[in-house]
Amino acid sequence: MTENPLDALPHGYPFRFIDRVLSIGGGKGAAIKNVTANEAFLQGHFKGNPIMPGAVIIEALAQLAGLVMNEGGEAQGAYLAQVRDMRFRRPVTPGDRVELFAELDGGFPQMSIFRVSASVDGVAVAEGEVVMAAMK
Repeated sequence: MTENPLDALPHGYPFRFIDRVLSIGGGKGAAIKNVTANEAFLQGHFKGNPIMPGAVIIEALAQLAGLVMNEGGEAQGAYLAQVRDMRFRRPVTPGDRVELFAELDGGFPQMSIFRVSASVDGVAVAEGEVVMAAMK
């Protein structure tokens, strides 16, 4: 993996939804997304009451799972193939620091299942499973 794990993501601004990787190893990872009022995805979602869309939270979790999946450097990247049983517990708003977690929970060499969760101040905001497929 590169010196900065985020360099391994195929995503760039404005589609990179991880600000900092805290740890990756042993089939799991942790990262941070700081939600600011300037986020493009907050413009109009919702007018006068901005919240981070659930789809963006899922994408942030998938980006972290992709980094974990590729930690050995064997795959050329990964993409989100499926979302399973995702639950949203509370809204994420500007000023929140979202802690992202992904842990390998099974699968095959070309497809991996991850338990994922996001929290703010230790309170769960989303949790579920994502299935990641290795890019060829």
